Amino acid sequence: MKSSALNTPLLTVWTWAVGVFVMLPLFFVFAVSLTPLGYISLPTSSISFRWYAKIAQHPEFISATIDSLGLALAATFTALVLGITAAIAIVRYQFALREVIRTAVASPMFIPVVMSGLAILMASTAWGWTDQATRLYVAHSALTVPYVVRTVSASLAAFDPNQELAAHNLGASPIKAFLLITLPQLGPGVLAGAVFAFIVSFDNVGISIFLTGANFTTLPVQLLEYATNDADPMVAAVSVVMIIISLLAVLLMERTFGLQRLMGVSKS
Repeated sequence: MKSSALNTPLLTVWTWAVGVFVMLPLFFVFAVSLTPLGYISLPTSSISFRWYAKIAQHPEFISATIDSLGLALAATFTALVLGITAAIAIVRYQFALREVIRTAVASPMFIPVVMSGLAILMASTAWGWTDQATRLYVAHSALTVPYVVRTVSASLAAFDPNQELAAHNLGASPIKAFLLITLPQLGPGVLAGAVFAFIVSFDNVGISIFLTGANFTTLPVQLLEYATNDADPMVAAVSVVMIIISLLAVLLMERTFGLQRLMGVSKS
């Protein structure tokens, strides 16, 4: 008890320190995006939204944003379907290649994304697979599946399978029992996995930089290309837009599905 009481203030200070360390760079990016000057600097005398307005003068950013959103949504949906299926198989069943599949599913999380992107590029080139949008979709789906598997597996570990068995005894088919009994109680894990998958896909650079091209590119890659040639505050403005889109994705899922409501369902 004494040790716990002594550690509480230290834990609070550490938590705030980590929060400041993470948020302070984002604050400076936002501040730079409001500078009226033509070079990267903090606004000292006044603020301006000229760099946000200038984004509209660059159609490549608008096109890249649409591509990134569509890609992230498609990859998230695929990751949910594959991730939920894989999590159920890994957690519930014992089979010969169970550990091999568990490791293979998690491998995108510990293999450097640059290596993954280069490997996919080399393989797709050797196979004559040149469609940029499809290559990115497959790559982002593989990259995001592990996040869904991790979060859904955690929810499955706390789920009582006797509830599903009771549904079967009452005449429900396996699919109906899963959709009406199991899936709602996996809601928090599914929602968390979807949020992680969307953000990881939308913000990815390491894989996307190898697979994009003139016909299909993502916003982070387009931003990196612009920053390489033009170091002006519009880079900060586009970065803020990316952060806002990620935050909106989290808020939209919370408002649509309601994490607290899903948590309540899982406890009842």
